[in-house]
Amino acid sequence: MVHVPHIGMRIIKSALGVLICFAIYFMRGKQGAPFYSALAVLWCIQNQTKNTVQNALQRTVGTGIGAAYGLIYILIKQRVPQLGDSFLHYCIISIALIPIIYTTVVIKQKKASYFSCVVFLSIVVNHLMDENPYIFVANRSLDTLIGIMLGLALNYRYMKKMEELENIEEKKETAYEQCKPAKTYR
Repeated sequence: MVHVPHIGMRIIKSALGVLICFAIYFMRGKQGAPFYSALAVLWCIQNQTKNTVQNALQRTVGTGIGAAYGLIYILIKQRVPQLGDSFLHYCIISIALIPIIYTTVVIKQKKASYFSCVVFLSIVVNHLMDENPYIFVANRSLDTLIGIMLGLALNYRYMKKMEELENIEEKKETAYEQCKPAKTYR
């Protein structure tokens, strides 16, 4: 017989978190991009609360760094429109990753480098032509922070429940072990 694993709480929390991100998007009058909230909540949902907090911190620091560099790049690009969609434009974007990653090293947040780069690239590759870069960067950062906070809240809530259930399971195991008849060897 094939063992089929059950649907666990991490799966449920992930789906619920993404749904809540979409609901918040509608409550905000469809401002921002729920895609980024959904990504953040999925990244932050973990099977242990400790990992959730670490991931949330990495994601928050990375978002701040990537958003700052993204805004700087957009403002420069607006002043030098000749770059357009040229290969030079993409070369500059690639080279810009060096100071972004280096910033995470300098502030001793190396694990945030991936997020810094993702946020930067999402701004300068996907949203470079947005009318108001300040609004986009603010919304991008807010969307990510919504996902991070939601991930922390969901994990905290459900991890407490899981700890309670684990304690019950441990007590059942202990009681079962104590009730087993002792083995005798003859």
